[in-house]
Amino acid sequence: MKMALQLDRFREAFFRWGWLSPVTLPVAQLGGRGLFNTLVGFYALWGLLSFWGRRDRLDRPVTLLYLLLLGAFLLTIPGSVDPVGGLRTWLNFFMQSSTLLLTQVALRESSANPDRLLSSMALCGALTLSGLYLSLPYHLFGGSGQPFNPSVQLQEDNLPFLLPFLLAWLWWHGPPRWRYGALAGVSVLVLGYIILAEGRAALLGLIVGLAVFCRIALKWRLRWIIGLAVLVLTASIVVNTGPFRKAELDSEHPLDAFTAGRTVLWRQALMHPPTRPWLGIGIGNGAHASEVLSFELGGDSIQVKHLHNFVLDAWYETGILGVGLLLILINTVLVRLIETWPYWSARDRQRAGVWLAATAALSTAGMLSFSYTSRQLACYLFVCLGSLTCLGRPPSADQVTPSTSDDTDPDRRR
Repeated sequence: MKMALQLDRFREAFFRWGWLSPVTLPVAQLGGRGLFNTLVGFYALWGLLSFWGRRDRLDRPVTLLYLLLLGAFLLTIPGSVDPVGGLRTWLNFFMQSSTLLLTQVALRESSANPDRLLSSMALCGALTLSGLYLSLPYHLFGGSGQPFNPSVQLQEDNLPFLLPFLLAWLWWHGPPRWRYGALAGVSVLVLGYIILAEGRAALLGLIVGLAVFCRIALKWRLRWIIGLAVLVLTASIVVNTGPFRKAELDSEHPLDAFTAGRTVLWRQALMHPPTRPWLGIGIGNGAHASEVLSFELGGDSIQVKHLHNFVLDAWYETGILGVGLLLILINTVLVRLIETWPYWSARDRQRAGVWLAATAALSTAGMLSFSYTSRQLACYLFVCLGSLTCLGRPPSADQVTPSTSDDTDPDRRR
């Protein structure tokens, strides 16, 4: 009896505050891979031991697709070059992507939880940005004992994903007359760090995420969004012309030089597809395709670990079955959002705009950088999908009247 009571308290604690653990992971990344993996493992174990009694809150079609995806990835392991490494990668992917299930269940625990999650994401986004800037002098002045190398030492990858949460919090809670100034200031801080880090994938993710946020959450006109995108891109080009200089120096292959060899990788992958079309070479086994992942650029021989495109990575490692289910899962969530959109309040549309902006930033950067098993896509993207699934759940019978409100200011809606 006493053990059962303790187990109930253990489960209830998860749904009181433990479910918010993923918001701390970007901050944990500053402490290294070990800290991140420890927190993810603890969160997944705690959540999976706690959610079963609330499994009826899961969206069935999305959950079924997710389970099929896990099964398809598992099927790719037998017959791969390194099945042990593949199983390890699969387990890591499962623990991180379990956020899709646990976020759904937790958000339906209380009507206050969606805003709690958004505010917590904003807080940890601010802590992450502050931590990155506080550690900058350490790298600039050689505290690590190595010459300053921004593309290696700086960690800009999570900033485009976190920016929409920071902007949303400032827009909802900041003084009205200072809102746009605060939004501009935070955006400049994030952009400045990304430019310093020479993160082209992060820059593109930032531009797309900002465009989605301004369009859906702030209801900006299209011409303003285009102007903002041009301004951000122009500022980044003026400050960092390195990629354009590389393209000019290699007149025979300017596009390959500009993309740092990404286009070479993509061509080689398409010219040498996996021998198992439906199952690929096995999850976590992409690094063994040395004939695809090695190339020459500007007279230098380069070897990389993956294709720097999450769709091609998923296709090459898990075949048509794996990448097909991954894309179907993502698009199912988005299509259901479109179907239920007319029934939402203005505030729910703003919430969706924040999560869609974060999803767009991650997906865009993933087309140039992350693998599908990276933290950004296996963990953070699935948090976004879980949150959007809750928002995109079909309306109940008492919610059949489409919303016509276009008001984006929560203070004016009171």
